[in-house]
Amino acid sequence: MRGVWRIDEMAGFAEPCVLAVGIFDGLHLGHRKVLECAKKTARAAGALAGALTFDPHPSRVISTGRPPVDMIFPPEQRAGHFLEAGLGAVFFKRFDRDFADLPPEGFAGFLGEKFPNLRGIVTGENFLFGRGAVGDSALLRRICRESGWKYRAVGGLFRDGERVSSTRLRRCLSEGDMPEYARLAGGSYAAEGAVEGGKRLGREIGFPTLNLPWEPECRPPYGVYAARVLEGGRAFEGVANYGVAPSAGELARPVVEANLFETPDFGTGAKIRAEFLKFLRPEKKFESLGALKAQIAEDRAAARAYFAKSRRA
Repeated sequence: MRGVWRIDEMAGFAEPCVLAVGIFDGLHLGHRKVLECAKKTARAAGALAGALTFDPHPSRVISTGRPPVDMIFPPEQRAGHFLEAGLGAVFFKRFDRDFADLPPEGFAGFLGEKFPNLRGIVTGENFLFGRGAVGDSALLRRICRESGWKYRAVGGLFRDGERVSSTRLRRCLSEGDMPEYARLAGGSYAAEGAVEGGKRLGREIGFPTLNLPWEPECRPPYGVYAARVLEGGRAFEGVANYGVAPSAGELARPVVEANLFETPDFGTGAKIRAEFLKFLRPEKKFESLGALKAQIAEDRAAARAYFAKSRRA
């Protein structure tokens, strides 16, 4: 993807830049405040605004006494979100044991080595770094001052008395609360990728589908959703089943099967974004094709009612 680098695979980035540093999983409204500050700081410095983020999540390397964090989006989609938000570059740093063991000053040395023309750093006010997470925004401010870099720590964003966070987004996903996810994230949850061929069962019963494999770490519930599919600047409304299609013999990996209200002029190989707008019902196995066909008709009607209500709101 153009504008995306694996920082471990390059000697350094010579262009003057300001970096937003963090995980930014889900790129919610609080994250977007950090990115906007980075862009503003970069403009003032005549520099490029970029993001420095990490993969995998640190909890998969450092023992915290809790289960590792499941990421909402895979790296490629996270990169796309940064670029869509107006950043000029995205840098992924592999988070491994050696990197985790760097003291705070070592983290600063890494930044100076990889970004010799670094002009500034922007983080959330709760950003922690260095071995044992002993570095905080106060220490980073001192390091930046000594290194000649601007530093901005951006305060959190609150909704309903609770900080907007990736943890909160994950909770929305696990509960299938797609409207609340969209409210906190500033946009609908979406699966992205290339359409693949399927078993053609939907076509056989009169409801053809676009099939998109989707297997992130943090998944929404298997089930049926009112959905919107975006392709090439166009939007198509419909209904989508997300899961393993038990009525078709159980797939090896979860797939988004989108049945649209109008027949699109694209198919296998097309790059699409499938937005999950409202959870309608859990996935289930049907004993006959007739029962499955009748349920899909009901699902389409429920999705049409959702879109009609949304347009009136």
